[in-house]
Amino acid sequence: MAAHATVGGGTKTGPFPPSSRILARAEYQAIYKACAPIYTARLVFYARPVAAGVRRLGCTIPKKTGCAVERNRLKRLIREVFREERSLLPDGCEVVVNAKRGAAGLDYASVREAFLKLCERLSREGFPSCAK
Repeated sequence: MAAHATVGGGTKTGPFPPSSRILARAEYQAIYKACAPIYTARLVFYARPVAAGVRRLGCTIPKKTGCAVERNRLKRLIREVFREERSLLPDGCEVVVNAKRGAAGLDYASVREAFLKLCERLSREGFPSCAK
């Protein structure tokens, strides 16, 4: 069985239910307004404080990133890293990940490294780092 194979409706790293997702356009807009971007080489992160006990993820992968297959692969990588490492995020944190041009070539290790840098920066700077 592969390391990330589906088992009982979720991966070994746990499910990604709708309650863990940012879905509405208005929520994305609110996060963009409230927070300063955190840049890495190929990804841009926005983190916003919310109610305690909540850790949610949203992804925006523009068409300039690559074809649909590449965009969907990148979304799956980002979601899997979030599932595995969400406990490192501060409690009560919503994160939106935007891909830059050329991000389609990222592998799992690169996405994980960028996410870990985000978590480190949020803890170092003292989350919440943006206005509510």
